[in-house]
Amino acid sequence: MSTRPGQYDAIDTIRCLGYSERQASFIYTVAVHSGYFLRRQFNFSVQRRRGWIAANFLAKAKRAGHVREIQCAPGRLLYQLCAKQLYRIVGQKNSPNRRAKSPREVRRRLIMLDYVLAHLGKQEFLETDASRRKFFAQFGVKDDVLASASKFGELLPVSVRREKTLTVLFTFIDEGQRSIAKFERFLSAHDKLLCSLPAFEVIYVSIAPELFKEAQDLFRRLFPVRPATHLKKFPVIGGQISPTIPKAELIVELV
Repeated sequence: MSTRPGQYDAIDTIRCLGYSERQASFIYTVAVHSGYFLRRQFNFSVQRRRGWIAANFLAKAKRAGHVREIQCAPGRLLYQLCAKQLYRIVGQKNSPNRRAKSPREVRRRLIMLDYVLAHLGKQEFLETDASRRKFFAQFGVKDDVLASASKFGELLPVSVRREKTLTVLFTFIDEGQRSIAKFERFLSAHDKLLCSLPAFEVIYVSIAPELFKEAQDLFRRLFPVRPATHLKKFPVIGGQISPTIPKAELIVELV
């Protein structure tokens, strides 16, 4: 996991509570992105399949009162990061992540954590409202545009991929939808923000592919390839070359 200065300070502070660096990095990621996790997700994060490392971590976290164990099915355990101290360390003392959630919302957050863990180090996640406002201000995005996007009402990962061009990635989590109605609401709420950017991708993340084609068809209707006469030029941001032609793309991903 690559870290920025603020992340490193928080992870270092968590280490002082008796955790290894890898354990502290995982706690940081859960606190910022989901609030809930599974044992297999910890194993993935520390690159272990199974064994005493996870058992030792969970025993230590439960003993310290940092993690609450929840039995969600016979033989299946779920863990909630519940200690206010940890959320304060990561700079989110009032985070909604530490509050109890409905089973459906817990499922959505676990899928979201799978996505984040799979892409750590490959993307730069904008983890707080302040970091997002600062980043989008570079493109002249106004507060009312961000407020419109926030009306969707769900915590969702936003990240940046910096290559030859800078691309902003917005992640939609399908926790078991029966239609694409929720995805359509997501696109509607984010429309002004998406169209303010030089290049963006919407990542449709699900555990099943049934709605992928409908989602792709909807995205193409709402974000067709824009003719050159309707395009505007964007400034160079942070040394990254912004494309003259804004790029809009939908990526589907199974987790």
